[in-house]
Amino acid sequence: MLGCSRSRRNAFIVCAILAGPSPDTPAVEKAGRPEPKVVVAARNKGLDWLTKNQAADGSWSKGHTLAVTSFACLTYLSAADEPFRDEPGKALLRGLQFLLAQQKDGVFTQQGHTWIHGQGFATLALSEAYGRSLLCKDKPDFDMKKVRDVVARAVKAIGKNQSESGGWWYTPGASHLHEGSTTVCAVQALVSASNYRIPIDEKVLDRGFEYLKQCQIADGGFVYKLGDAVSMKEGTAGGVATLGLMRKFDFPVMIKGYKFLLQVTPATISAERFPYYGHFYGCMAMHLLGLEYKDDKDFREKTAAYIAAVHKDLLSWQNKEGTWPLKGWFASGSQETVAYSTAFAALALSVHEGRLSIYSRTPPKLPKNIDASKD
Repeated sequence: MLGCSRSRRNAFIVCAILAGPSPDTPAVEKAGRPEPKVVVAARNKGLDWLTKNQAADGSWSKGHTLAVTSFACLTYLSAADEPFRDEPGKALLRGLQFLLAQQKDGVFTQQGHTWIHGQGFATLALSEAYGRSLLCKDKPDFDMKKVRDVVARAVKAIGKNQSESGGWWYTPGASHLHEGSTTVCAVQALVSASNYRIPIDEKVLDRGFEYLKQCQIADGGFVYKLGDAVSMKEGTAGGVATLGLMRKFDFPVMIKGYKFLLQVTPATISAERFPYYGHFYGCMAMHLLGLEYKDDKDFREKTAAYIAAVHKDLLSWQNKEGTWPLKGWFASGSQETVAYSTAFAALALSVHEGRLSIYSRTPPKLPKNIDASKD
């Protein structure tokens, strides 16, 4: 993996941050930041709606139930230190049970045009649930050994379907095809599994990281797929968020992506085709950047201001009943329901609290008796 020494990196960061974004970069809004308690209340209101509107089989939505149910489960896990308690905990377990029912030997069913999104998000949700069960006080009445086994098989299926380029495509068996959003969800699932000592192929992970780095072009943005020439806004957020999970922080790539996102601004992403996707990954990207450079006040303030601007937009969109409306591409002719937008928005409002393992630059400390040799 590319990177630079600590001394070179420190010298680079001082110059980059003091210079800041280019003079024509719009300033991220710093005034009128939402109060933390208001953000939490909005997130919890969304979770309450999800709890009350879960289908009998444990799923949410009508279109891509696998991915949306995964988002919802991740939201419950993001929102509480003890996620398996009370009614939200019961809803979470029903959601996990639905996910387990949608796979065979770790291979999840394909919904619509894409397999890897469901495979990646479901693997991530189950991995994070397994990991949280190791750390929380209130242990769930659930077969977490089975969850671990499914995740171990699922990451093997993800690795088996990596393209020759190092990326992934929507469907299995397309070794010559690849693109960024598929690679983002595959790589994050692999990182989560590794964080909880579930064996993965490290070469597969490294090649996935390298693919994403090669998708960055001169303006700092990330293209849809390797070889394209035009940056994507939401896709850049996903790329920066995922590369923030590299063990060896690639400073030049991350700072170029950071500056691109500052110039784009959350307000612009709000008007794009996939604003909830862009805002979730934008918050994750800025959160990870802020952690890496937490000792630099200017950098810390800019990343926090970006997250606050996302929160402000999301809060302004929430309906009285706690849902978020479909926007962008999903608002026109989509079969998705507001469960998609509500789960994704509530998830974005939880990133800064740092409860998922993928919200940290370092893996969580696990009990010593966890057997890393099992698969």
